[in-house]
Amino acid sequence: MAENIKSRISITIAPMINDMLSKVSKRANISKSLLIEKVLKDFLKSQLETDAKTLSKLTFNDLPDEDEWLSLQPKLD
Repeated sequence: MAENIKSRISITIAPMINDMLSKVSKRANISKSLLIEKVLKDFLKSQLETDAKTLSKLTFNDLPDEDEWLSLQPKLD
């Protein structure tokens, strides 16, 4: 499973954020890495939903309508 493969990264954060992260990690009884991973996954999912909603509102007037698409399709014998 590719999901079990982890990559080590290095980040720089403010000491106050690191202290808060440590406290939440201890209280939740999970590693800081797992906590960051969960938060990042939630953020990315939310961003994906936001992007999808934005894209769904786009309109294109230069695309053929359904009848025009059908007329462009090759005729099958």
